[in-house]
Amino acid sequence: MIRIGLVVASVVLAGCASGLRVPPPIIDGTQNAGEQDRVRKAPARADAPAAVTTPATTAVVRGKTQPVEVAKIESQPMADEPASTTPISEPVLELLDTADQQASGGKNDEAMATLERALRLAPREPEIYYQMGRLRLEMGQAGEAEQLALKAVDLAPDSFVRRDSWNLVALARERAGNAAGATAARAKARGL
Repeated sequence: MIRIGLVVASVVLAGCASGLRVPPPIIDGTQNAGEQDRVRKAPARADAPAAVTTPATTAVVRGKTQPVEVAKIESQPMADEPASTTPISEPVLELLDTADQQASGGKNDEAMATLERALRLAPREPEIYYQMGRLRLEMGQAGEAEQLALKAVDLAPDSFVRRDSWNLVALARERAGNAAGATAARAKARGL
């Protein structure tokens, strides 16, 4: 056993002493995940951001140091682009499940506290705002429920989430006595 270790060590040392330098791999972590990597698909955009190449590092090629061009995507969210297209993280999902169980058991204040913790972890997740809005509506706070549902509409990545959020807006407006506003919200939900 010791002999094998000595043989491996001598081979490694011989390789180091030979002067052959192999550059480390260059890993570019600046690019966004591709569509195949997403759980929720982002809608196609006609004017996708252009890739900008910048010299990021150098590599040794045949004894000479040469700059390596690394593509860096510069993206700005567009007005019609969804705010969140990434899947919900596991801790946030667990908090959403816990809040749902608490609300089902009649522990609305505990459920709201759990949703607020989830919101601190994922402040741009529309599902959290939607659930908070539903809970506020159950607690009789229609005004707050409407505001939370409208925030979910703004952050919604797809038409299904937006439709549910507009329906929640309609329910909140209905409970607040705003029949015309409820009708308008339902019309927006049907239009999606």
